[in-house]
Amino acid sequence: MPEGDTIHRIAASLAPRLTGKTLERVTTQGLARDVAGRTVTSVAAHGKHLVIELDNGAYLRAHLGLHGRFRTYDRAAGEAMLGKLSPGRASLALVTADGVFLWIGAPAIEVSHRRHPRHGMAVATLGPDVLADDFACGLAAARAAAHGARLIADVLLDQQVAAGIGNIYKCEALFVTGIDPRIRVAALELATLEAIYAAARRQMMANLGPAPRTTRASLSGAPRDDRYFVYGRTGKPCIRCGTLIACTSLGEPARWTWWCPACQPDAARCSTP
Repeated sequence: MPEGDTIHRIAASLAPRLTGKTLERVTTQGLARDVAGRTVTSVAAHGKHLVIELDNGAYLRAHLGLHGRFRTYDRAAGEAMLGKLSPGRASLALVTADGVFLWIGAPAIEVSHRRHPRHGMAVATLGPDVLADDFACGLAAARAAAHGARLIADVLLDQQVAAGIGNIYKCEALFVTGIDPRIRVAALELATLEAIYAAARRQMMANLGPAPRTTRASLSGAPRDDRYFVYGRTGKPCIRCGTLIACTSLGEPARWTWWCPACQPDAARCSTP
């Protein structure tokens, strides 16, 4: 699933191309929507959600889910692509005078008008964006601490606690801070929870360039040949201690989770390299 850093990159690339532009055509699953002719006033990300505001107070919201994709095309190539796709695959298409912006296989698309009773609710229910300038790790930690009976791996994915962290940064932040993903939140001190959110924010901020990084810094700061510390590395040696990386399904809904059994044994071993 694209995580918060990916959506922020999309927003950063879209903003200069869409802001101030008129939407000549807007479709969801091939059906024309009544916001054609409106002007885009802003493009922003909040967690894993992309929100495009229009000049009449309406907005378009897109969530790529697990398998959704986003693509941009010039006008001719985009129209050709739309002609090839089945309507059900073209979740959202925005057509301007010189471009086509296409969300493919996205499970959550919302066209919300200013006077709709639930206008803005989908974003308002989210926790603070981990990548926002004013994100406070201490506040996120306090919000997480209210879920003491839940596993830390589960709470990190709860977008109502803090928005933007997905399965990758859940695993990576817990490794960097030395926390076993199976620990319940109540067993962790507030300072430890704060360190976990700080680690996730650092890792996501490092990935906010114009394109995803192909390497990730090692614990010593040197570049690594592989991209992740633990994510997706089942049975491979830990980069820190050589122990084989473990993987299990955790949370509700269950998600695959990777960790090092030696470096992340219990709350007593918490540390930030």
